[in-house]
Amino acid sequence: MCYREKMKLLAKGDANTAIGIMMTRKTRDPDFFFEHTVDAEGQLKNMFWCDSQSRQDYLDFGDVIVFDNTYKMNRYGMPFIPFVGLNNHRKTTVFGCAIVSDETEQTYVWLLQTFLRSMCQKMPKSVITDADAAMIKAIREVLPDVWHRICTWHIEKI
Repeated sequence: MCYREKMKLLAKGDANTAIGIMMTRKTRDPDFFFEHTVDAEGQLKNMFWCDSQSRQDYLDFGDVIVFDNTYKMNRYGMPFIPFVGLNNHRKTTVFGCAIVSDETEQTYVWLLQTFLRSMCQKMPKSVITDADAAMIKAIREVLPDVWHRICTWHIEKI
């Protein structure tokens, strides 16, 4: 399926189409990782994915991850959360991405556990976030031995 066809299907707001696209990628690339959850009505609740290159980059450069969300910048009003770090050339590299339905501790716990599953349970040494209370609680639960730091940009905004 070409890019334009995918965008037309997604523009209709069909989460099943997005899930189908992810499942197709998973069958083409055995190292592509994708998980999602749905609510009681069958609506998409959370979705996490990363490709084989992202997984390899995390194994090579995943000592420090930045875990932050864009605040509902898409048409569905769902926070988009990239997991990023720096490679050996000091360039940003994406380790994985997620779309979630809310910003609760439970959602962040699911997301961090899913991220770790995608990365063969390899723990980062440090994680940088904003000062979101739910994120902090989830990190303490899922990554208790990992150094947690607040992004300086968020500290300066307070």
